[in-house]
This record gives sequence, C-alpha cells and structure tokens, in this order.
Amino acid sequence: MIDIHCHILPGIDDGASNLDEALEMARIAQSEGIKKIVNTSHFHPEFKYKMGEELLDEVNRFNVALKANNIDIEVLLGNEIYYTDEIIEELQELNFYTLNNSKYLLIEFSPMNTPKKLADVVYEVKLKGYTPVLAHVERYNDIIDNPNIVYDCIKEGAIIQVNASSILGRHGKEIKKVSDILLDNNMVHIVASDAHGSQRRRPQLKEAYDFVKSKYSKETAENLFKNNQSLIIENEDIIIPMASMYEEKRGLFSKLFKR
Repeated sequence: MIDIHCHILPGIDDGASNLDEALEMARIAQSEGIKKIVNTSHFHPEFKYKMGEELLDEVNRFNVALKANNIDIEVLLGNEIYYTDEIIEELQELNFYTLNNSKYLLIEFSPMNTPKKLADVVYEVKLKGYTPVLAHVERYNDIIDNPNIVYDCIKEGAIIQVNASSILGRHGKEIKKVSDILLDNNMVHIVASDAHGSQRRRPQLKEAYDFVKSKYSKETAENLFKNNQSLIIENEDIIIPMASMYEEKRGLFSKLFKR
C-alpha cells in the first residue's frame, strides 16, 4: 500500500516530534504493508513550517535514516495546503510541493468554515493547472450535513480523500456515517492515514483496507489504497468510478408525514 497523506517527517509541523518517533511511525507503517509514504507537511499561512529546499533536505535525510535502520519504506515529498482565498489567488507563486511533484495538490479546509461553494474552489484550482485532492472531506461540518457537496466537487474534477480511521468509526458516529455514504456512492478515490504520531493518529491502513475489501470488493480496496496512489505519484490519471448522488432513505412514517 501507499500512504499519500502523512505527517511523518520529524520536527516539521504537528506530526512526528523527533527522529525516534518518526522512525517508530515508519516501523508501524511497514508492519501494515505500506511501502511508500508521501510526507504532507502542513503549508499554512499562519505558521512558519519548513518549506522549499529545506523540506526537500529533510526528506532526503529521513530516507537515509530509514535505510540505516533497515526500514524498507520510501518517503516522498509533498505538502498539505491550508485553504485561504489569498493562497488560491497566489498559488502559482508559492513555495509548496504537490504530491511527489505531480499535478495533484492536497488541500485542506477549516472543518468549521468550509467555503460555501466548494465546487467553485475546485474549479479555480483546476484553472491554475492542478488537480485538487480534497483532504479528509468527511470531517467538514457542511459535508456531514450535505454529502452531495462532494458529488458536486467530483463533477468539477476533484479527487476525494478519506481517512482510514474515519472509515473505522474512530472519530464518532457522524463521521463514520458520512464516510459510509461516500463509499456507498463511489465518492471516495483515496484512503490515507493522515498520521501524526506513533501513539495516536498512527500510520495504519490495513484494518480499513480489510473493511473495504469485505464490504465492497478487493478491486475497490486495491484502487482506494494502492492503485490510485501509484497513479498519483506517477502523475497519471487515476481510476474514477461513476459517482452517484446520495439520496437519504426515509422510513414509511416520515414519507407519510412529508405528504
């Protein structure tokens, strides 16, 4: 498997705090069957995280440390861009990394203050030459209330990423429910760990892979955990099944009451 959303580099953002924790995260990932990780350090206008050449140097140093510790994982370069109106306007001038220098741009939003017309943001990012990968969409309040916002974003060309822990219900019933809705309606293209440490929010994918394989199919699991990730880091077009809009199922009583 390939994890394309992970905060594994030590001492960069709110991910691994030091080299020992980063190496332990890598060992956990290796035990899960993860072969490659795209480090997606936060790119946030209010925090001065390492970026550009400094971030590239950190990735190179960490890959050396992985080999020295006999950990068979390769870490690739990326950022997780925090959305603001200004960042989108200045996107082509900023010193960030796409996912392994591909056309795919990982972008996150405020859970409490997601843009009202999220599909318009997707359109704007596409105009600038990038394919937006919307990070952990199941966590955004507006999408919890209306999952079909994701459907509209897919129609505009977005790639949708959901966290493995959300699929397994580790962030509450609401987030689990919306994750299920998105999976049921082919509105998920990538599952990632969004790991931040070795004790909590760990780089684990296998249990979620097994869940998706059991509930849907092995082909679906392979696409969501491996094949689409491979295509992204190779800068190829990913496998996008036909999405369908979510229709809330109503009981007989509610249907009669509505009439």
